[in-house]
Amino acid sequence: MLKKLGASVVAITISASAAYAFGPHDGLDCLGCHSPHFAVDDKIFAVKNVQITNPVNGQSLEGLSAAKCLGCHQLEQFGGAGIRPIHLHTTHPIGIVPNPKIASVPPKLLKDGKLDCISCHEPHPSNSNALYLRVDVGSGATNIQKLCAVCHSSKVDMASAGLDANNVQVFSAMDQEAGAGYFPVSEVRAQNQTPKYIKPLGPLPKNDLVPNYQAQPDWVYAPTINPYAE
Repeated sequence: MLKKLGASVVAITISASAAYAFGPHDGLDCLGCHSPHFAVDDKIFAVKNVQITNPVNGQSLEGLSAAKCLGCHQLEQFGGAGIRPIHLHTTHPIGIVPNPKIASVPPKLLKDGKLDCISCHEPHPSNSNALYLRVDVGSGATNIQKLCAVCHSSKVDMASAGLDANNVQVFSAMDQEAGAGYFPVSEVRAQNQTPKYIKPLGPLPKNDLVPNYQAQPDWVYAPTINPYAE
């Protein structure tokens, strides 16, 4: 029995490992990041970090998708959910206009002209790359220079990375018409270009319970302002 139980445990472990082969987002459904009816920011985002500041310049990350990513991937005391938190003071700079002497960042990989989480990552589960990177760097991210070469081509050995500097392909699932896949950097869509189409009101008043049941007066959500008004 012990041997059988051990085999079962191993099988379960392997199965769970396979489920997260590309990244933990594969175990989420769309509602892990988006909320169709109770969004807290545009593009129907369900999470948002309103506390974090950029250690590079001391400015707020408000308005960048980085603020959404850091709604989960930051420590709770810094406005996140504590899920695989990163630390901006030891992380590749984001929220800044890139210096062309340091990096030649393709404009389409910028958000509002600035480096962002989505410059390197495409977090949708349709992306089968390790860590949801925009470039296939191999299992376990063993050829990370393929990603670095997108912006730092003069610093990378392009031949050993197996890259053609004139034909770097990056992953995108942002253009529904084009579909998910690899595109030349000049054609990729790094972000959803749709204008802001909702005006979120923030967390529900008095508590954070979604008002599926209206029996409790405190759960009634009837804003007195038009959320679509400019």
